[in-house]
Amino acid sequence: MDENINKKLNGYLELLAEIKEKTEDEITARVLLQELSKDLRMEKIKKEREANNGSPVTEKQKSFMKKLKIVIPEGLTKQAASMMIDEELGKNGD
Repeated sequence: MDENINKKLNGYLELLAEIKEKTEDEITARVLLQELSKDLRMEKIKKEREANNGSPVTEKQKSFMKKLKIVIPEGLTKQAASMMIDEELGKNGD
């Protein structure tokens, strides 16, 4: 097993054991570990999005916007494109 993956696995197992000790219930400990993992992932995504806040729109986004018949303004950012796509999908119920 990859060393990095093995370290992460051991970290999760230690965290699970710690949560289980506090809750005294394995099922609750598993659920809490899942929720913590989701929270950590969302925090990572949030930081990545903030770092890319001013980045220009990607070709993939442009292509999808053209497919949705969205006008692409000059100087469009990734974040603004994402919002425009979400808005258009919301209108169409897709």
